[in-house]
Amino acid sequence: MLSSRRSSRPLLLSVIAVLMLTLLLSACNSKSDSPGSSQPSSAAAEQSPSPTASPVSEQPKTRTVKDDLDREVTVPVSPERIIAGEFAAELLALGIKPVGSGDNGFKVAYTQSEMEGVQRIGDPPNPETIMNLEPDLVIAPTVFLEIYAEQMEQISKLAPIYYISFDQDPIYDILTKIADLVGKTDEAKAWIAEYEQEAATARGKLEKSIGDETVSIFRVEKGRLRIYLNRNFAGYMLRSALQAKAPEAVAAEIEKNKNGSAVEISLEKLPEYAGNHLLLIVRSEGEDKEAFKEIEKSGLWKNLDAVKNGNVHFLETEKYYGSDVVTIRETMKEAAKMLAGE
Repeated sequence: MLSSRRSSRPLLLSVIAVLMLTLLLSACNSKSDSPGSSQPSSAAAEQSPSPTASPVSEQPKTRTVKDDLDREVTVPVSPERIIAGEFAAELLALGIKPVGSGDNGFKVAYTQSEMEGVQRIGDPPNPETIMNLEPDLVIAPTVFLEIYAEQMEQISKLAPIYYISFDQDPIYDILTKIADLVGKTDEAKAWIAEYEQEAATARGKLEKSIGDETVSIFRVEKGRLRIYLNRNFAGYMLRSALQAKAPEAVAAEIEKNKNGSAVEISLEKLPEYAGNHLLLIVRSEGEDKEAFKEIEKSGLWKNLDAVKNGNVHFLETEKYYGSDVVTIRETMKEAAKMLAGE
């Protein structure tokens, strides 16, 4: 009996040893899973960022572009406070209202209501006025650097200046450059698509009404008679948008200077430059009106085909003044109706 008890004692000790080892291992596992444990759980390990992951890079706030003077200019990617020395109408066409504008921006008949609240920067541009507007971009014609060199030098210290030349197509060059500059390329494409559709309709109207008959635009001023070519005072609208046929003398002048504004002629040369239809610009008051009355009395005037056939159309100076894209588009539609006799 004593022998039996002695043989079972080692077995009991072995069982106790196994139980103690199990309890010890369980305690260790519990400690490693506790909040203070230095070993992360599998879920935490999955959520922890990889030590090799690259941080999210910030989008650039500026970029470098070349203007029409071939200058490299650092400009904001998304300018918010733009001053238009010129080209206010182009910005408005793209859905951007400038904070300041040169005087010509306020002369565009078709956008005057949209210019409400825009600050005049003066002519010449006033650096102090511009400083107070805190612009992040100034858009100016290249001619400003020629005639307002001192002012533009001061303004260049306040904000980047992007210069644009007038000596290019106002729609396919100037508008698209401005759109790229201010991040509105899609808006420019949409505007141009609508313009082209309206131009095709207007050209169809003109072809149906006057066919191959020629059209001229000229302006009478005291002591000066000018024929307009392919630029301001409806030149681009007539030649590029409506594609109205020009008299040979006018076509030759346009060939010399594709983006030319006007040429001055003597009264004796008027029959060479006058088309079958005349668009006439005469201010309704002052010396210009008196000068036109003198021309009307002349035999040269009375013998013009346009005069004899009743095809002289007077243009409103305020409407046709500009060469901006909005004026081009709106006067194109109006002139097509005018020439069609509507």
